Amino acid sequence: MQVSINSAVPASQLVPSTRAQTATAPARDAEPFALDKRIDFSHITPRQLSEYVVEQERLGVLSRDEGDALLNQVPVTLSDAGPHVQMDTPFNLRAGLQGTMEFHLDTKSGLASWYAGLIDRLATLEAQSIRLSAEV
Repeated sequence: MQVSINSAVPASQLVPSTRAQTATAPARDAEPFALDKRIDFSHITPRQLSEYVVEQERLGVLSRDEGDALLNQVPVTLSDAGPHVQMDTPFNLRAGLQGTMEFHLDTKSGLASWYAGLIDRLATLEAQSIRLSAEV
């Protein structure tokens, strides 16, 4: 003999379903999908910069020297705040590179033109960063 599971539940606790048995969930309207992987070098965290440099070096977009020069721009003051804060506090990489270039200009070092070229490359890399948008 088969007994319904409903017979084992007291009627006071049994709440019949308000949804029809064959009904399906209502279709959702198409939601726009946007993936914004745009990089902003004027507001980047050391963690983001490190991941970006490693990826760009792997792809051959940045040389090891360029990557090291970018990573060396992380302000020393961030390290005083502790490891978590250091990696997740944004800083202005563009301003740091500009200051380094100006220092080399003042000292009449040939590195000034190298840093100027790196700043130009940074602008190009920022412009080429991914921006995807689609309707789903």
